[in-house]
Amino acid sequence: MKNHLLLFTSACILLAATLVSCHTAKPVPVHKPAPVPVRTSPPKPVSGRYRQPKFMSDVYMDHHNKTGATVNAIQPRRQPQKTDPIARMENSDAQQFIVSTEPKATYRVKETRVPVKEIESNEENYLTGKRNPLCRKYAEILETKPKEINNLTLYSFIDKWYGTDYRLGGCDISGIDCSGFAQRLYADVYGIDLLRTSVEQFKNCTRIKHTKDAEEGDLIFFKVRGRRISHVGIYLMNDYFVHASTSNGVMISNLNEEYWAKSYAGIGRLPKN
Repeated sequence: MKNHLLLFTSACILLAATLVSCHTAKPVPVHKPAPVPVRTSPPKPVSGRYRQPKFMSDVYMDHHNKTGATVNAIQPRRQPQKTDPIARMENSDAQQFIVSTEPKATYRVKETRVPVKEIESNEENYLTGKRNPLCRKYAEILETKPKEINNLTLYSFIDKWYGTDYRLGGCDISGIDCSGFAQRLYADVYGIDLLRTSVEQFKNCTRIKHTKDAEEGDLIFFKVRGRRISHVGIYLMNDYFVHASTSNGVMISNLNEEYWAKSYAGIGRLPKN
């Protein structure tokens, strides 16, 4: 009996020792294979409207990450397409400057043809100055109405020579004197050859006693120096005359001005065709 009890006790102790050793044993480590490194290839350039930046000048910082910029804040600069009609550029303040490549507009005057009947009906209005700017211009200077400016050849000649410098002995647009201007005007406007000097011109014309009887195109003479005729002009209307003055060149003056009133010598007329 004692032997059986001793054998049972020994079996129990052995079983308990086995259980304790199983709970306290360390787990056997499982060896996993090392991860295979993945080889990364360089990024391929992206076709289209974006491309991979190559230099720092080709990138810009996102304006939201100015203080704490990271790698994610670096973005490729947008490049304009060659086919785009408008090129756009972006700066750090996200402003866009648009440069137009469209050609500049060209303006052409639209050609209009006026019917012949309308031209004939308006011919009288044109000649009387209602539609002629030259007539309106000299009507204002001469204190008259545009319809009173009838000789367009005369006033076109005056307008061409107006402001030409005075030059003693001159006879062209670079410089001309008073008698030379009168000679050139009579030749171009009336087809009359005048003598060269103001004295000779005075002797070869018919005298007009009163200025109220003067007509457009009459010669008006002055004694500026001494008792001899020394200046000549062409009478227009309303006591105005055109002449080549020594101070201002070809200009229009009034006979009632003090200087010309004192030196006035008379008016002469030549027959005009």
